[in-house]
Amino acid sequence: MSAPMLQVLVPMRGDARFLASALDSLRAQDVSDWQAALCPLDEAAHAAALASSRLDPRLQVIATLGMAEADALAHAASASNAEFICVLDGDDALEAGALRTLLDALAADPAIGMAYSRHVLVDANNRVLGPGPLCELPYSADALLMDFMTGPLRIMRMQAYRAAGGHVGTHADAIEYDLCLRLSEITRIVHVPQVLYRRRIHPLAPEVARWAEGIEARYAAFVDAVRRRGLDAEYDCALHIDSWHILQPLRPFGGAGNWG
Repeated sequence: MSAPMLQVLVPMRGDARFLASALDSLRAQDVSDWQAALCPLDEAAHAAALASSRLDPRLQVIATLGMAEADALAHAASASNAEFICVLDGDDALEAGALRTLLDALAADPAIGMAYSRHVLVDANNRVLGPGPLCELPYSADALLMDFMTGPLRIMRMQAYRAAGGHVGTHADAIEYDLCLRLSEITRIVHVPQVLYRRRIHPLAPEVARWAEGIEARYAAFVDAVRRRGLDAEYDCALHIDSWHILQPLRPFGGAGNWG
């Protein structure tokens, strides 16, 4: 079998409740030359992956059971000879035309190593909560040090992905931010202004369940990037977390009523 143009990595957790929706959005794309590597991280997700893989020969279940997410994605990517690579989280969904739009942006200039889009947040019932935080910000490699605006939908040239070191688990709760920082140091990145992705927020989503760990991991990835760029000779790093009390109505994604 010839290598697909695009390798799609699909990390999956728990009962993979939203996987069917994610894969339906992938099949609905006007780009068909792709292969999806389903990367289940636990037993329940593995069962869901096996069931889904029977529906489409382009879906492959990767032996990632029990791996950390970064290791699972790196393992799946290592076996691919595709020209481009992206991640579609098993909880999320692509908007119509998402892959074509980003691939066209990459085709416009071979020096571009990654293209990413705007996104919206949705809850467990697919209700739109609002625009993704930070994705409206203009991109620059320097700005990325301070704000993680390059996600979650991004298509990378496989050559750039591998040159940057791919997914690594040094900062387990900030693997995508760490990867984007490394990419920004070796290749051009472009921001496509369309909303092309739906990021699902629910109580078990990593950015909710491991919110505090994510803050610390992103800071550690930032410090590493500062050192790689030689900025530590002129600048000091510090993590400031403000503390205040809030009483507000329940957030749309914050309770069992939206998960059940």
